[in-house]
Amino acid sequence: MPGEPRPEHFRLLEALLFATQTPLDEKTLGQRLPEGVDVKAALRALQLEYAPRGVNLMHIGSKWTFRTAPDLSWLLTKEA
Repeated sequence: MPGEPRPEHFRLLEALLFATQTPLDEKTLGQRLPEGVDVKAALRALQLEYAPRGVNLMHIGSKWTFRTAPDLSWLLTKEA
């Protein structure tokens, strides 16, 4: 809800996922988060939060990463 403080583990997840060059698995992410955080639930919530944005949180295989939203991929293609 607007105005309510956002749980810190969301900020931590974002920082970890933005900073890495390779996708990360839930175990690795969980090791960096405070004890008791439901990593799967947090990732799903973040995925929903980012769904309408220019970058999306993607679940690829067993790992997670941020990628350009599929509908904006044309921005990254070069004219031949």
